[in-house]
Amino acid sequence: MPPPWQPSTYAAGTIVAASPCRSSSPAGFHASPDSDPLSFVSDEEKTIGDTSTAAPPISLDDEFSKATAMGPYASAGWSDLPIDILIRILHLLELPEALAFHAVCPSWRSASVAAGGAPPRRTPWLVSLAKEPLPAGDQQRPVRRGLWDPTATSELRNLVDAEKTFQVSFPWGQAVACCGASHGWLIMANELSDLVLYNPFTTASLSLPPVTGFASCIEVVYGDEGNVVGYRYSCFESDSVYDLRSLGGFFYDKVVLSGSPSAGPAIAFSMHMDGKRLSFARVGDSSWRQVSVIRRSLDSYADCVYHRGRFYVVTMEGKLNSWGLSGPEDRPPKKTIMAEGDDYFFELITRYLVSTPWGHLLQIRVVLDKYQEHYVRVDVERLDLKSSQMVGVSPAKALRGHAVFLGQNSQGILSVDKFPEVRPDCIYFTTPRLRRDAFEHRHNQWSGVKVYDLRSRKLEDAFLSGGGHYGTICPSEVWFTPSL
Repeated sequence: MPPPWQPSTYAAGTIVAASPCRSSSPAGFHASPDSDPLSFVSDEEKTIGDTSTAAPPISLDDEFSKATAMGPYASAGWSDLPIDILIRILHLLELPEALAFHAVCPSWRSASVAAGGAPPRRTPWLVSLAKEPLPAGDQQRPVRRGLWDPTATSELRNLVDAEKTFQVSFPWGQAVACCGASHGWLIMANELSDLVLYNPFTTASLSLPPVTGFASCIEVVYGDEGNVVGYRYSCFESDSVYDLRSLGGFFYDKVVLSGSPSAGPAIAFSMHMDGKRLSFARVGDSSWRQVSVIRRSLDSYADCVYHRGRFYVVTMEGKLNSWGLSGPEDRPPKKTIMAEGDDYFFELITRYLVSTPWGHLLQIRVVLDKYQEHYVRVDVERLDLKSSQMVGVSPAKALRGHAVFLGQNSQGILSVDKFPEVRPDCIYFTTPRLRRDAFEHRHNQWSGVKVYDLRSRKLEDAFLSGGGHYGTICPSEVWFTPSL
């Protein structure tokens, strides 16, 4: 078995690049034109990269022979560093750099094997569907993806070093939407509007049941020659037909996993159809099983999270329910925790649920407030299971010095003691998914990546460089925490 971040050949014949590089390979990392490729390039990487554009590898022998000539105090070479120091260096790296670390030389490779497991430095990355490449000879015209234009790559941008981007190719084709990120897997809608799980650091991919597996609301539309030409909603009296790829851009609201599929059986839980329906499927199933529908109501599902063995779902009105899906039931029973909502529906932008390392389930409520800068206020509450009520928490104490990352992803929560680069008691938001006209008309300026400081009550840009251009109806970015 190769160590976790060793370049490996998988069943599909795809070789994982050891480090970000400019590459035309069907899968793996390559640096964007505006970023610097990593200095060290492995032999495996040379076989899949575009060597006509990649920078030549640095010769360690040449570099360290110069260092030796500088005097008796110069090291004989980085390859001679003690293994305990190399392991300490490795633990300070993010995952892409750790992949490159392994490929530098035999002694560094031995250190990465001895370290065992993925490095602990795993801050969230922002993943967004990349802009399409410009046609040859037309490099001055700015190009942005259309709302449902497919793309063959995604861009990864780290919060710590936002100016550097890496591009990752999808080995199975193209994607039209980012529908979630959970337990080290991206959840993408492909050109057929089907969901695919993808780990960009190992290039492993798994298929979830197809969009036609939502039999209670989706049916296939066939052309005159018997070929599939699109989909329609079977639950509405409508003749509207959506083409194969566009449905995936707006059908899925959010998808979360109960755990990593690589660690054992996992369940995918989906909010879809404009937040009106909930369904689940086990990885490997052929269809989705619907568990709840909101009919003829202004309410809709706002967020879902996996917390202590159950999926919790909150509605825009503030109603809270949960499902335990570990049993064999096709329609598992719903547990109603809060049957009544609160008074914030008409001022509400959206809600989020956060499962904390200390065992609490928090509700993050984002509210329109004309007295605040950017017209946004964020309140935090904690679920009290004994009373089945949300209890207000002081903003200064709500996150206990942690930082939270919210959006289409299963939330990430980091301690600033271990990750001093992030800001304590702050919430990092990607563009929220908008459903109601009132929000679009009154607050259509929220796009891109924002950070809200609970102490100062201020909403700011998380990336001063802009962090990309994102739509506000169907978000195209998601926080992703790497895993192997």
